[in-house]
Amino acid sequence: MSNPTLATKAPQDVQEVTTRQRSQFELVTRRFLRHRLAVGSLVVFLLIVLFAFVGPLVWKYDHTYIDGPSFSPPSAEYPLGTDQAGHDLLGQSMRGTQQSLKISLMVALIATTFGALWGAIAGFYRGKLDGLLMRLADVVLTLPSIAIAVTLAVNFRGGASWWGLALVLSFLAWAGISRMVRGVVLSLREQEFVEAAKAMGASDMRIIVRHLLPNALGPIIVAATVTIATTILSETALSFIGFGVQRPDTSLGLLINDAKLSVQDQPWLFYFPGLFIILIALTVNFVGDGLRDAFDPRQTLVRR
Repeated sequence: MSNPTLATKAPQDVQEVTTRQRSQFELVTRRFLRHRLAVGSLVVFLLIVLFAFVGPLVWKYDHTYIDGPSFSPPSAEYPLGTDQAGHDLLGQSMRGTQQSLKISLMVALIATTFGALWGAIAGFYRGKLDGLLMRLADVVLTLPSIAIAVTLAVNFRGGASWWGLALVLSFLAWAGISRMVRGVVLSLREQEFVEAAKAMGASDMRIIVRHLLPNALGPIIVAATVTIATTILSETALSFIGFGVQRPDTSLGLLINDAKLSVQDQPWLFYFPGLFIILIALTVNFVGDGLRDAFDPRQTLVRR
């Protein structure tokens, strides 16, 4: 016979186990934080952003300072040295990093937004409209980027400014993003949530903006990080050949261009700006890798 006392007490001794379904944001954050290289790269990138935007507010010499000694090596007074004109290279590097980041972030914003909408519309409607939109994107992809950028930068009103250069580079960057988003939307448009939205009377644009693009957010974010890294290198190349940001302003590419004849005698003028370019490109790429792994639906879901 069973003991009624034990039968009564048993349910009280059983620990109740409850589970809570985690949101997509929580799952993505957990996966990203497990990617140590991506997290470390994000920290370094944020430090570079602080260096570029907060540094000029606290450092005693700005990028217009020209009263320093000519070709002074790194010292306590000038931690990164000075150039021939007496510019403090630390102040110049802060300003150059700031302008290069502003250009790359603006290009990522414009190219990703326009390219994502272009690709989503093409993938959603398919047919003749899809063919027309993708052929236009293919034309942009086949253009020689540097040659076109030089031509536009020379003839663009205010092309020497950072925003003019950003618009030129955005024109050349959106097409690849549009093709990527189109491929994602082609698979998403067949999902049940799209059919449900249509049945409820949602307009095509609402379906694209409120349903398709949010579900393609992972690949879009990764594309944006890649665009930041490639834009840094493109801006450097344009400034190096004299068609990027112009004096009295500066950028990392322009600093390298100014120092190309001084690599042997004054190496600090060349290598310090180059180090910032390498750090930005590498950290953004590693962050992109971490985001790609975090958004990958094939990753194992772990409940803790």
